[in-house]
Amino acid sequence: MSPTMREVASRAGVSLKSVSRVVNGHPNTSAEVRARVEAAIAELGWSPNTHARSLRTGRSGLIALSLPDLRTSSASQLAQALVTEAERQGLRVAIEPSHGEAARVRRTLDARGAVFDAVVHLGPLPADLPDLAADPGHPVVLVRAAESLDTGPGGRTEGLDSVDIDAVAAAEEIHRHLRIIARSRVVVIGREEGAADGVTSALGAAFSSAPVLRPDRDADRAAGRELAARALARVPEADALVCASDELALGVLSQLLAQGIAVPGQVAVTGHGNIDDGQFTTPTLTTADLGAAALARHVLDLVRARLDGDRSPARRIVLPVRVVRRESTLGRDGIGAGADDAATAPGPVRTGPGAEHPAGKAAP
Repeated sequence: MSPTMREVASRAGVSLKSVSRVVNGHPNTSAEVRARVEAAIAELGWSPNTHARSLRTGRSGLIALSLPDLRTSSASQLAQALVTEAERQGLRVAIEPSHGEAARVRRTLDARGAVFDAVVHLGPLPADLPDLAADPGHPVVLVRAAESLDTGPGGRTEGLDSVDIDAVAAAEEIHRHLRIIARSRVVVIGREEGAADGVTSALGAAFSSAPVLRPDRDADRAAGRELAARALARVPEADALVCASDELALGVLSQLLAQGIAVPGQVAVTGHGNIDDGQFTTPTLTTADLGAAALARHVLDLVRARLDGDRSPARRIVLPVRVVRRESTLGRDGIGAGADDAATAPGPVRTGPGAEHPAGKAAP
């Protein structure tokens, strides 16, 4: 006979209500109670009856993650962080790739209430979507680079919660780091035209005198390799290639190795995203760490609050980034590492109308 929720409560020495709060990811549950309940669940092999809960609450416990695709390591890394955090909060995630097609995004959003309790959407929304703030009981939370926002009066994202990555601060930190190590002849390697991307724009603004090269297709490692060759042909004296993603940067490193160009002796390289591969390249890759785990936690906290009945005005949280300095800018011996300690610290939260600090307090 399968164990019951009452048996879990008895084994953990808590009330049925406490078990329910842990299973449903309620934020106001002590760490001790959560640990006892989770231990009892593991010992008994109990699993919640999600179908019964759905009938009782009108909720499926299923969140859609709408994203262009999972081909890049950065997208996969963020998706995994969101899945992990959702499971911690007693929710499940369905991955819904759109492949850049507005019709696919629309189908996912239209399934709110029928299939999904909420939708987390990565990147800007397509231009021809209806008002999405009309159903607060089935929320949409956006995850974007802070330079690619389309908010404002009448904007499609007006009234929607968002967790935004401060691409501007990240670009400024990278600019500062390269200036300290005396790199001034920079080429920016960006995402493809029309991509849901604010990072390239932020880098272009930070390095205002640098040419910006974009691929004609997906901004993958092969594109990075091709763009590195183009950059060196266009600016032979270039001493730094600044990339809008780690995928592009890994392709750049491949091209520089093929041409016998020393990194960082002749050309320094930076990425964006801090994917795992960047720690194992030769040289290892200097990059901007987006803090995927913290980002996922803020996103799911917003989802959970709306599902629990929070009808306050839309919240926007802008998260700082951290520049992780490695061999592709400092060399194997870490030359100058002591001169730029501040570049590895989280930058300040950039504020604006409706923006919040990560702690959730309104910015001054």
